Parts: sequence; structure tokens; C-alpha cells
Amino acid sequence: MIGARSAASIALAAGLFASTPAWADYIGPSYVEIPGVDGGARHPVFRNWVQAEANYWTSHPARREIRGISGKESGLKFTGPTSPASGPSMLALSVAKTSPALARLMEICRSGTVLPQVSYAESADLARHIQEHGPRPADVPEFYRYTLSNVRLSCPVAEGAPEQAFALKFEGITRINHAPQPKPRVITTKPATLPPAPKGGESRTFLVSWFAPIADANDRQCPQMNRKPTQEEYYALMSPGRAAQQKAALASKGGANTVVLPYRGPDEMNVILLPGIVADPGHVAPQADIVRGFDLDGNDGTAPFPASTRPHPNYTSPDGRKGIDNQLFTVQGCIAGWRRNGFLPMIGNELRRAGGLSMLVDVSGVEDWRNDDDVAVTLLYSADPMKRDGSSKIVLPDYSFRVNANPEFSQSFARFRGKIVNGVLTTSAHPKVTMHEGPATTWTLAEARMRIEFGEDGTMKAVLGGYRDWRKYISSAFFQASDYENTIGFNSPGMYNAVRRAADGLKDPATGEYTGISATYEIEGIPAFIPPEDRQALGKGGQLKAQK
Repeated sequence: MIGARSAASIALAAGLFASTPAWADYIGPSYVEIPGVDGGARHPVFRNWVQAEANYWTSHPARREIRGISGKESGLKFTGPTSPASGPSMLALSVAKTSPALARLMEICRSGTVLPQVSYAESADLARHIQEHGPRPADVPEFYRYTLSNVRLSCPVAEGAPEQAFALKFEGITRINHAPQPKPRVITTKPATLPPAPKGGESRTFLVSWFAPIADANDRQCPQMNRKPTQEEYYALMSPGRAAQQKAALASKGGANTVVLPYRGPDEMNVILLPGIVADPGHVAPQADIVRGFDLDGNDGTAPFPASTRPHPNYTSPDGRKGIDNQLFTVQGCIAGWRRNGFLPMIGNELRRAGGLSMLVDVSGVEDWRNDDDVAVTLLYSADPMKRDGSSKIVLPDYSFRVNANPEFSQSFARFRGKIVNGVLTTSAHPKVTMHEGPATTWTLAEARMRIEFGEDGTMKAVLGGYRDWRKYISSAFFQASDYENTIGFNSPGMYNAVRRAADGLKDPATGEYTGISATYEIEGIPAFIPPEDRQALGKGGQLKAQK
């Protein structure tokens, strides 16, 4: 039986995921070339173009569909851009106010100059639907390129905003290197090639019964919780006449609802899609010194930070390790919906318990469970559902789970090498690990590593850490627009600025920008088994036959 709170939450999630369309988020760099404007962009292909920080097409973009919560629909698809097939239309951009091109752009805008031709390029990967995963097809360009004709700029100013909003209103649009793609494109991929596991030794398999970001360090970490946007913020940048008009129009709906609330930017531009175009409303960070995680950058704070890492506060782990990097904790730690008892961890784990994709952690090649200098840890997925007793939270141990040979999931199998010291297993870093939490939450950790502690009752507790691409993280977090602001409890512009400040790794060698934010996740697991034939194939690094 599912408890009343869980049932209500699943109903809410079903509404959010199944009936409410989703924004076509594009958070991250795109590039504009305007004749006579030196934009200063450092990208090797678009050098000296103007770099934009986020974009959306049309004044009120259509929301993309949300592809269900059952997990039955494949995420192996590649959706094309949301740009219009023909003009006239509008492209909304935000440009950092530190851009060397800003003064010239504002001059062009305020003069009313019509630009005969403007070139534009946006990343195919960042324009992709956020629920998709798998490789970009070989015939899809890295950047979609366009020519916009007869362009006039508008540039509403919001005092104190870190980025300037621009609306490029054009009469025509030409696609340079791609054709319109009206439907998602089905793609294929291959199973991951795993390195061989150590020969011999014992193995233990664990079914993941809990998975969530580490957002809790102590009971007093938040002087206050982050807040959702207010009604006053919606009307703040409108003229008195427009504000009165909107208040009258929305009075019967109880005020500004989540449909209109995103349009609280200057000129009623969308601040979910361009979150830098209003003044930073602030974001409450947790106060803690002891936080779980890893020293990802090899720096404990006593020496200069390496060139690849942005200086940031370090934490100490509960067992005394110094230099812990977990900057995502600084963002999520005072957002109610991301805390351990919050809506998102609760609903994500309940959906797995209710028959969603099962996650497995397999430890193999162990000669001594106290001290062993060469063991393997493999992250796997299974289509077999968890087994539960009569409650929604108690998952039964000691069941067998077939390893899922579907390439959609086997592409993400990952094997770490590690060692056990005094009963604690730590792994070396893995270049890239893709996690499938559910149909709406597939994401990648770079430079990933694990730390596992084994319980006397056969259970395990682990942490998984690495760097997430902050741009894709934000697009995922904002996927439900103001529905999530109100349900989870945050203000999108404040959270956006907090994540940008916290990004501390994955420095782009071409642009010098930090694209990664350190993050750590907690994992709890109960004893389980995988079939001997699956273990034999996986131990050799081979591929499994598809399940019938």
C-alpha cells in the first residue's frame, strides 16, 4: 500500500510530468555575428563573435512535451532545434554585461538600426530535449547555424541584472547546415565496453534502495530556506498601467499563476529561460563545515588551487578527510524540495520502488573484505522491478535481478577499480559515468569516484561524486518552469546565479570558463543477486544478450 502522502505526491508528479508541457531550455553559450561588432568570444570556431549566455525562440515559446513517468518510452532520441522554420519571428538572448560587445550592441539597439544580416549558432547538444540521452548522430552538426535577415534589436534594461536582454526581431531565417526536424529522431548506441574484472575472489551485489544528492549536513545548516518567487516580482518591472491591467486580468485566477509567472523580466521576457536578465534576488546557502564528498581537485585549501579549478570553500568529511569538494551542496542545501525529506528525493525513489528502473552496485574480485588492493565496482541497471512488502518504503532483499542488456541502459554501465582499506572501499576516478535516475533525470558525472561502507547486516552505504555540467543541470532543474519554483521552493534567477558562482571544475581550455560543478550523491543498497551467466559475461567485459 502507498501512504497518503506518497500517493498525493505521485499524483502531483504525474501531473507535472504527464500533463504540463516543458520549456525548451537552452542555458549555455551560443554565438552571434554582427557586422562591425567585435564580440570578443574565445570559442575557436566563433572567435570574436558575441557570446550569449542563454536563448529562446519566439516571444512565448511553445512548451516541449514531457515524455511520461513510466520509463517505458526510450530516451534514445535526438530532437532538433526549436527555431522557427521561417520568419518573421524573434530570438531572445542574454549577453553578460561584462561582454566587450555590450556598449556597441546597446548603441545599435537604441539607434533603431536595421541589420541586413546576422549570423547565429547554437549548440545541438544544448538545444536537445533534456530527457534524451545517447550520442549525437554523426550527421548532426555540433552547432546549428542560421542567417537572420532584416534584424532590429530591442534591449529592455533591468538595473542590477548581470546580463542584458536582447530581442532580435527578424523578418527571415535561413538554416545553413540543417533541415527542420518536426519529430524526435530515433538513434542507436552500443553497450559500454567494460574492462575485465579481477579474476577470482568473492562478489556482492546490492540493489540501490535510495539515491539522492547530498543536501543535508546538519539540522541547523539553513538560517532560512530559499523562497519561491512572489507576486510582487511578477509586476515589479511593468509600467503602472500594464501592472494594473494584468492584475485585473488575473484576479479571477488568484493572481499571477505559474503559466505567466516566468514572464517577469523586462518587457515581460521569460526569466526561466533567460535567468540572468533581472537583478539577482539572492540564494540562501547552507552553513556547514562537515559535508560528505570527495577531494576532486587534489587541493585541501592550504595551497594555491590548481589552474583547472576555480577557488572555492572546502569542506571536511565526517571521517576527517580534508579538501572535500561538493559545491552542489551549497546550492541545494537550503532548498526544501532537494533535502533528504524533500519532494524530489522522495518521489524519485518512490517511482523506482513502484516498478521503475532498478539500479545495481556490484562489488567483485574481493579476496579480503577488510583489506584488498584490487577490486572492481560496477554500476548496472535492471528492468526487473524491486520487490516490496506491504509498505511503499520497505524493499525486500535477496532477490535476483537480470542485468539489462538494452543498449539504452547498457551504454551507461561503468566499472571502477578500487581498493579496500580497513573495511572501506574507495575507487579511482572514472572519466564519465551516466546515471539513469528515471525518465526525466539522466545525467553525467565527470571524473567520478565512489566510496562504499559495508554494514554487518549485509547492506551498504556509498557516496558517488564528480562534476556535473552546470548548464545541463540548470536546464534540468528549470524543466518544469515556475511549477518547480513553487513546488520545490526556489527562485530561478537566484539559483542560476548561485550555480554559476559555485561552478568549480571542468575548465574549458578554449574559453577558460568553468563548466562543471562538484557534486556528491548518497546511495543505500540492500543485498541482491545477478544471474551467474550475466556475471560471467560482465566479468570478461563482454556484452549481454537482450532480455526477452
